[in-house]
Amino acid sequence: MIATIWESMGFTRWPLAFSVVVIAALTMFSGFRLFRSDASADLRSKAFVDAILFWGGFAVIWGVLGTLIGITIAAQAIEAAGAVSTTLVWGGIKVAMLTSLFGMLILVIASLIWFGLQLRWRLLQASEEAEAG
Repeated sequence: MIATIWESMGFTRWPLAFSVVVIAALTMFSGFRLFRSDASADLRSKAFVDAILFWGGFAVIWGVLGTLIGITIAAQAIEAAGAVSTTLVWGGIKVAMLTSLFGMLILVIASLIWFGLQLRWRLLQASEEAEAG
């Protein structure tokens, strides 16, 4: 089933998969920087944390683009075929919506990760300000 869904997303699956890989790498890198014993709230760490949210947004935008392309292709096929059943039409639209669904899912996960790492960064920043002041 997963292989079928993966194949049905067409070429749009590759940018979505790339964004998942980038989010995972940024999460590991940022987590290492923010949870080590000598962690500090430097701007470089914050930039890596914020990049997680950017790539989540990229996944949503790419997912919507994939949906629009899929609906356009489905409309062209319907136009070329003439009269088709509504079951076939909605089956094509369902497949076209998968990229938006996965893009949104990636954003939700990226947002939760971003929130956790952002909270850690802010706690480090508050701790550093308390020590300095």
